[in-house]
Amino acid sequence: MVRGSALFGAALLAMAAVNAPAHAADHADPQWPNIPGDPGYVAGKTGTPRWPSLPKQREVSSFTSEFGLRYWYSWGETQKDLYGISGAYMVSRLTYDGLNGHSGEAFGRLDHTSGFFLKGYAGGGILPNGSLNDEDFPPAITPYSSTDSKQREGHLAYASIDAGFNLLRQQDFRLGIFGGYHYLEDKVSAYGCQQLASNPSVCAGGIADSVLVISQNNRWQSVRVGADVDIKLSDRLMLRLDAAYLPYVRLSGTDFHWLRIGNAPGDFTGGIPEDGTGQGYQLEAVLSYAYSPNVSFGIGGRYWNMKTSGHSHFENRVVGVNTAQQPVDWKTEHMGVFVQGAFKFGPYVTSRSF
Repeated sequence: MVRGSALFGAALLAMAAVNAPAHAADHADPQWPNIPGDPGYVAGKTGTPRWPSLPKQREVSSFTSEFGLRYWYSWGETQKDLYGISGAYMVSRLTYDGLNGHSGEAFGRLDHTSGFFLKGYAGGGILPNGSLNDEDFPPAITPYSSTDSKQREGHLAYASIDAGFNLLRQQDFRLGIFGGYHYLEDKVSAYGCQQLASNPSVCAGGIADSVLVISQNNRWQSVRVGADVDIKLSDRLMLRLDAAYLPYVRLSGTDFHWLRIGNAPGDFTGGIPEDGTGQGYQLEAVLSYAYSPNVSFGIGGRYWNMKTSGHSHFENRVVGVNTAQQPVDWKTEHMGVFVQGAFKFGPYVTSRSF
């Protein structure tokens, strides 16, 4: 009887093994290949070897960052076209040209393995030289007037911040899109005045270069949308391209005609506020050399172009004269070359992925 019970139990176990679900084998001990010469080789053993199941490797969530410093040598031009109250004719044009600048800036970038990134820069510098050509046109003034002044003591201040996502990431190529904000303040000051045309009443006899005649302080705020690309040219060389369209640019400025500020009829009571909205674009390229895995040096160039249309607000700012706002168009260009040094940090593992 005991023997019969044992046989019956063995039969039940065999039936359970046959009828077990196929996936139960996934949790069995691994079966290594039966290879002659290996320890545990059994002659004549047959069957399909099964390797152990290993968990799928997950990408480690991490940040990398890059921070650096730049010197930017720039040149540029900013121009104002002022029209009559109706906008039917031009009253004057002021062109600040030859604005050579020297600026220092800090820049940085933060990338996450999910593809999201932040980037930006902030800087400032001086515009030590340049010139102002001030033109006045008939019928507002007769005859035509064109004067020349020396620009000095100008300055630049600027900053940009973007957030974006990398659409494509390969070993030698990356493509990202972004949106952000840009700020630019440029201040120019004109000294002296010499008449270049035939008008006898404007800068008659000339004004010494030591006399401040006109200042302009403009602040440009812009929305940026664009794309940037990294192209790895070799193990150490990388080209980065950045292009942004500025769908919305807002100008806020003040014009000071210092020799016309006073208390007599027709004088200005102070600076004339100006505003405007428009569009623009910005381009940048950097070729960098990796001195080490964490240190790089680069050379690059950039170009900024912004234009707005708005008004000069003469209302209640001319002594004894009932005045109104006048249409005004502004445009500015800044371009140049820069050198930079940067240090890379990371990757730093994070506790979560985006």
